Amino acid sequence: MNKDKKSKIVIILLLLLITILHYSTRLRPWGIHDFYRRLYYIPIILAAFKFRLKGGFIVSTLVVLIYAPHLLTYFGELNIEVINQFLESGMFMIIGLITGYLVEQDYKRGKALEHQVIKIANLENYTHNILESIDSGVMAFEANGSLQTINRHIEKILGSKEEVNRFLAQEDIIKQINRVLFGKEKVIKQELRYTKGKDHEIYLEITIYPIINTSKVQEGAVVVVQDVTIVKRLEAEVKRGERLAAVGQLASGIAHEIRNPLGIIKTISQTINQDIKDEEIKEGLDIIQHEIDRANKVIKGILDFARPNKIQDCKIDLEKLLNELVMVTRKFAQQQNVDLRFNILKQNKIQGDPDKLKQAFINIILNGIQAMKDGGKLEITLEESDKKWAVISFKDEGEGISDELLDKIFNPFFTTKESGTGLGLSITHSTIEEHNGKIEFNSKLGEGTNVKVYLPLMDKEDTNE
Repeated sequence: MNKDKKSKIVIILLLLLITILHYSTRLRPWGIHDFYRRLYYIPIILAAFKFRLKGGFIVSTLVVLIYAPHLLTYFGELNIEVINQFLESGMFMIIGLITGYLVEQDYKRGKALEHQVIKIANLENYTHNILESIDSGVMAFEANGSLQTINRHIEKILGSKEEVNRFLAQEDIIKQINRVLFGKEKVIKQELRYTKGKDHEIYLEITIYPIINTSKVQEGAVVVVQDVTIVKRLEAEVKRGERLAAVGQLASGIAHEIRNPLGIIKTISQTINQDIKDEEIKEGLDIIQHEIDRANKVIKGILDFARPNKIQDCKIDLEKLLNELVMVTRKFAQQQNVDLRFNILKQNKIQGDPDKLKQAFINIILNGIQAMKDGGKLEITLEESDKKWAVISFKDEGEGISDELLDKIFNPFFTTKESGTGLGLSITHSTIEEHNGKIEFNSKLGEGTNVKVYLPLMDKEDTNE
């Protein structure tokens, strides 16, 4: 039984009880009838409160109709008591209508307020959904600089709420926010490089806007954070590709011009070496021929870099290929006191040129071994990423590479070794790009280097053939 039905039963029972008391009592004395008559106000007011104007009107009308027969008993009499009873019946209607009207107005105001609360809650929920749907990190700050709210994407960018707090403290964002709040800057936009966790470096673009209310008063600030790591890496790849292409063309032209005279010098020195008897001169000619051979080797590397050959299109089992390379390079690694390890997390097959990839991987392996002058561990891992990339990582425990040098490692002729052409990593980079792959270097001084090579996986249909 619902509340409205219970209230109706209570009101009806009260009316019946009061009416029975009223009509079962003698007409005299008046005092008892005055008491019973005033009891009618209870169901009238109760009906007005429960059913508003409609309830007050209906019950007050019923009371008048129920009370009317009692008034007829005084027909023909006229005194102050009779007049009071007639006025009382009018008061029944007035009290019922006024109370019902007031309750009705209060009910309408309550409904309007409830509607506004629902509207505000829906608007807040809508705003929250917008913030959560934005593909950028958003942080809102109060006027005193305290963090008010964040969306889930900022946690996705930085990793966790704890990382968000560390980021705010480390990069001194609060000072930048205060510059906006105090009117020193309208909008602040900056890019920074941030290390997430222990060694995961990302590039962020941060924009700080003031929060201004309808009264043109600043209530706080909002910080929009975008992860532009991929964009930065692509920009770096494009710049590196343009630089390598320009250097390659220049080097190719120079190499051709040098190769011809070197060939002539070598031919003449060989001819003289056959005719000459003086051992000292022969020794000098041997040195000349040796240096010419070394120069030709450098020129060949330049030409290979500047004018890559077409790659073979073969199905390659990376596990098998890397196992072969580990066998070939393990003896050299042992001589350098380096523990060479190979981990297979996922077997992968790709399409490409096995010979060129072997050379590229050997360059990386040898660089890693040579970086550990006092020995260490070189770990090669084969895994998969996003179901579309085969990932080969080469992690060493060497000295690491500074940020300044890290930007130059793929430049032709750049080397930190006493001997070497500086073309190994340039050719490696070129080879990986020819296979539609990418190469990433993560390195810190004193912590070693981790090289990751990404190569596109073969389609499952091609793999099963």
